[in-house]
Amino acid sequence: MAVPDRGHTLLLSSLGRSNTTETPLSTIQALIVHYLANIYPSPTPLAATIVSSPIFIQFSLSKLEVLSTSFRHAVHSKLQVLKADSSGLFSPSLDTQLNVWSLAIFQGLEGGHAIIRLACCSGLLLGLEDILQHLPAKMRGVKGIAEDELVMTFADVIDQFSTSDTWRKEFHSAAESADALALSLIICSQSLLLAPSQKFTALPLSHLLGLIMRTIEDAFDGGRFLSSLQSSLCSKAEFKIHIPSDSPISKSIKNVSNSNSMAYIGSISKLCARTMSLFVDHRPNIALPLISEAYQKLNSITAHVETDWFPTSLSGATGQSLLSPDAREVTTVIWATLKTLLFSVIMITEAGLSALVYIPSTSAVLPSTSTLAAIVLQALSHLSFVITQFGGAGYGAFDELKRLFYLALDILGSDVTKSNEYARHLCVVESGLEPHPAHPFYQAKRAFALSAIEQLIPVLNEMTIQELVFPTCLPHLSDASHRETFESAHSVVLAIFASHAQKARESTSQQGGGFTRKIVPFYANCLIDNSVQGRLSTLQLRLAFAALVRSAASAADLSLAWFCIDCLLAAVASVSKHDNERKHRLHLTLISCVPSVPLALLPRLLDPIRSFMDAAQDEKKRQELIDALFAEIKVRVGDREKEYIIRWWGELRMKWAHTVPGREEIQGDHGLDTEVTLTPRL
Repeated sequence: MAVPDRGHTLLLSSLGRSNTTETPLSTIQALIVHYLANIYPSPTPLAATIVSSPIFIQFSLSKLEVLSTSFRHAVHSKLQVLKADSSGLFSPSLDTQLNVWSLAIFQGLEGGHAIIRLACCSGLLLGLEDILQHLPAKMRGVKGIAEDELVMTFADVIDQFSTSDTWRKEFHSAAESADALALSLIICSQSLLLAPSQKFTALPLSHLLGLIMRTIEDAFDGGRFLSSLQSSLCSKAEFKIHIPSDSPISKSIKNVSNSNSMAYIGSISKLCARTMSLFVDHRPNIALPLISEAYQKLNSITAHVETDWFPTSLSGATGQSLLSPDAREVTTVIWATLKTLLFSVIMITEAGLSALVYIPSTSAVLPSTSTLAAIVLQALSHLSFVITQFGGAGYGAFDELKRLFYLALDILGSDVTKSNEYARHLCVVESGLEPHPAHPFYQAKRAFALSAIEQLIPVLNEMTIQELVFPTCLPHLSDASHRETFESAHSVVLAIFASHAQKARESTSQQGGGFTRKIVPFYANCLIDNSVQGRLSTLQLRLAFAALVRSAASAADLSLAWFCIDCLLAAVASVSKHDNERKHRLHLTLISCVPSVPLALLPRLLDPIRSFMDAAQDEKKRQELIDALFAEIKVRVGDREKEYIIRWWGELRMKWAHTVPGREEIQGDHGLDTEVTLTPRL
């Protein structure tokens, strides 16, 4: 385009004005895309005009997005122009022409406002990333210049925010109440992730991390966005919970949820996660204190949220029928914000902890990785009432939460002292929740505490287990009203027995574990009491009792192991003849104990098993018992016991097979026919 046409004149005149009343932003965007791609001989003057236009000096997200989108689309348009013109044999390659064109644009952007340049560079890099798939493999180095320019421009922005208050006052005036820092991070949060690690780390990462955390803290109002919730709740007509549309919480939560930062909190959190990860990899000694500070901020935000949430009637509401229509609308926004906060915390902290596991502790002055892991677990504990909406923090959690939860516990578990301190803290906090046993908020706190303690059992000392952990579990072992807490409490106790058995196998002495042996009789009877309908399932009962017997059998004296079996036999004998289902479950439980007993007790256990199998009247249940025993023998019985039990099985196999119509050999579909590793988790 040698001679400027009417559209070009309109674009230049529009860029020269300070408002867009005559020419809409959408029109300006289309004109920028067209003329950046088609102007001849160089786009440098037009780029200089764009970056200095008074239209964009009055910063807003919409204007900066127009700039970014314009430059992104211009790349696509330029590629089509170059493809249409590249017909000559000696024409430069596409990547060469794109590099020349990009460099010309960057020359025009020099001297412009840092935020405006950032939007332009961001759009250009995103556009080049888009078209890579349309270029041959040898021509995919065109992003290099754009990456360099984006990093240098963003470094300039960081410098402006970090050096002096004079800039901030001047910038605040220009922004007219817009959050310039948040706008900068929003604009580059996607494009900066495309920069290679070696270029990303050229940025001042300490300042960058501080700015990102300040933005995240502002996005969630420092965790105080629920501070007016309690005062805004009231009752109305048939609804117990009503929130007026003009209440303080309605205005507060809408301001938070509708902010620019909240709309892009996902990409900002992802940028924060990458900053942390690379910071730890390249400058661990500098990074550790700053990451500790960032984690403390997240912990403070979640603590404020928890403090403001639990006194309200909403924290105990279990159904929508209690809420008025206005309350439902506000509550929906509140829960969306809470879930967003949880996802942001998970994304940021998981990236930091994943990088920290490879960094050795070289100085006592720096915060240890176990300390950071404890801070992360505290933040998750504050959000336990949100986590319970996703199935809890442990086995039933979604993958990202599960990975962070177990990662933090693994790191914490490497420090025995810190682990015992943290477990004691959880138990003390849990003991303070007793006045509210059925409240959903407190049930969520208990379930989180028990799930965390379960994983730390192998490194906890016997005093902590005896004085705090077991008393914490005790009230929940027979209370199935809250399923997650009930199962978690049993899982902790089973973890105690599993840890005892493991330590007994690894130790040459029989000392230690005295408390564990003392509670074997209690827990054997507890499991039998929980064999009724509605408590432990059949599979849970079988796994739990087998683990209990295995732990008891690890001692030199086998009397405890046989005591458990004897309790089970007594329970079978005492079950009413009308309660055939419970008796059948107890029979299956007895069969599950076969691999857990040593050879010395095996004959005494197999005799009653043979007796109730012979006496079984229901052929379906009898066959289920036979198949269950076959599965135990085939998969789980140890080498020392297998010779005896196979000989025992061989004597009875044909007898049992011929009593089942149409069966010549005991085989078929076994529910437990695959290898199963018994874990404490029920």
